[in-house]
Amino acid sequence: MQYNQRNRDSTYDQGRHEIRASVNFDRKKIRKASLEMALALAREIPEHRVIDDPDVLEGLAGDESHLAPVLPDIAVRVEAAEDVIATLKAAERFSVPVTPRSGGTGKAGGAIPIYGGVVLDTSRMHRILDIDRINLTALVEPGCITGVFQATVEQEGLFFPPDPNSLETCCLGGNVAHNAGGPRAFKYGVTREYVRGLDAVLMGGRMLNVGCNTVKSVAGYDLTRLLTGSEGTLGVFTMLRLALIPKPPEVATLLACFSDEIAASRAVSRIIDLGLVPRVLEFMDEVLVETIRKSGASSVPEGTGALLLAEMDGPSETIVETDVLKFADACEAEQAVEILMARHVGERKALWSARRTLTDAVKARFNHKIAEDIVVPRRRAPELLQGLRDLHLQYGVTFASYGHAGDGNYHVNVLWEDDDWHPEPAVEDVFRLVLNLGGSITGEHGIGIAKKKYLPWEKGNDQIAIQRDLKRVFDPTGLLNPGKIF
Repeated sequence: MQYNQRNRDSTYDQGRHEIRASVNFDRKKIRKASLEMALALAREIPEHRVIDDPDVLEGLAGDESHLAPVLPDIAVRVEAAEDVIATLKAAERFSVPVTPRSGGTGKAGGAIPIYGGVVLDTSRMHRILDIDRINLTALVEPGCITGVFQATVEQEGLFFPPDPNSLETCCLGGNVAHNAGGPRAFKYGVTREYVRGLDAVLMGGRMLNVGCNTVKSVAGYDLTRLLTGSEGTLGVFTMLRLALIPKPPEVATLLACFSDEIAASRAVSRIIDLGLVPRVLEFMDEVLVETIRKSGASSVPEGTGALLLAEMDGPSETIVETDVLKFADACEAEQAVEILMARHVGERKALWSARRTLTDAVKARFNHKIAEDIVVPRRRAPELLQGLRDLHLQYGVTFASYGHAGDGNYHVNVLWEDDDWHPEPAVEDVFRLVLNLGGSITGEHGIGIAKKKYLPWEKGNDQIAIQRDLKRVFDPTGLLNPGKIF
């Protein structure tokens, strides 16, 4: 189906009117109510956890998106589920909006308190409470750092596959709230595949325990999946029960260099057609290859215009070697310039270094950057890349793409130097291109503030109406992370 601009614009206009009619937060009233709430809350939980110090609040005002931070009126640094319950009870009583936050590494503005009020910071709820080797589950708090959790379970011979790029700083609560993906999602799936259950506190302080301890359950609606990916708009997580798998004993990492982006894209199709499912299949285009060269993060052969970074894993060296040979055959069939393979952990880290540092390297090279995490069907990837070339000619700014070629999730960066240039028309054209290719405007980062204008372009009136109804069921007052998604 072709994307219809006229229909989508009318949908957006109607949605915008509904939002303005239902949200009427007076900033002065919120500040007054927040300070009253702080005094009341300090009598229920330790006073030092209720914060109004502007210097501290400034560090809780934004996230890692390009959006401007907003200073909250107060913050509550919770350390237990009881603190969360008390905070959401008080917030409803005083009609104060609440913005949940864990690591603050989001890319869509989900942790920005756009109406002020209270930021509810769960980063100090970071314990790993249990690792169950028999049931292959772990019980963790939402503030646990993802990389710490991965390292801990791997010491037990287990594996937690979700692998967001910010794993050294992001928290599991935020990963679940945004249904995070990452490079390993092609083989292992995204975060929702590993959420067995969770505890969440609803606005007003009601505790909700969803999911179960078993592998199978079809008892009633799947509220676990509904809460996963809800971006902090339905409830605040206090406990997560996560599924684990045995750690694959053998891993091989490869870097394939191609003369251009289209050849690399065709190689991806060949790899999948051969029945290979690499745990990682990452794409980097010509602009990013040049950025890597200039940053000195990795040595890239001359004549390289695109890269594929791949990892194969499996239960035996023989199986992994077979997959490596198939991968090499597919790349050579598309005239790969060179194929490099890591033989030990140090070499593997060296091949990964370019991918892990791309965001910082791009920021250092260009004055301005907006990154969009779109998704297209894998077979349409060459059309996406060609469409981005056309937009480059149209706007005269740089479009650079990298990301998860295995599942069609690309991070499209709009890069420019002129301080007076406005990127919104170009970003909108990227979304139009993606929707025309049968794709989605976000695969990992979520909607938050950054993309709520465009959600009706993809979903339409009926789905938006149902999602609004669900929001009202969980949060009738509309005080929990207001102004996000819709």
